[in-house]
Amino acid sequence: MNKEMININANLIKEPTFGTFTKGDKEIQVVNFALVKKYGKGKEYTNCSVYGEKVEIVKEFEKGDLIHVFGYFKENKKGDKVYKNFIVKSLNKIEKDKKTRRNNIEFLQMELDLKEVATAIFAGLF
Repeated sequence: MNKEMININANLIKEPTFGTFTKGDKEIQVVNFALVKKYGKGKEYTNCSVYGEKVEIVKEFEKGDLIHVFGYFKENKKGDKVYKNFIVKSLNKIEKDKKTRRNNIEFLQMELDLKEVATAIFAGLF
């Protein structure tokens, strides 16, 4: 069975739910959360599950964070209902804070300063 692997960037709706379950003789960590992505006037909701060591990454997430997930959809049938869940293979929080912007501005300023020094060297001022 080939699984179509896809990327999704969306916002975390609420705090993730952490838990564990037993598979054979191993205890597996799991975290579930929901993402929302706005399309014009509509919204698309995605229920996500993360297993194992990647659960640690989610502990840093907060409601409203922009999250990138990579994985595939899995369907479960219960009676006459079909539930669709996104199985996450890789994920990260997309940073868009003031510190990132400040670092970009500082880098550009440093680049400008280097250009001024280079210009001065070529002009024979040093």
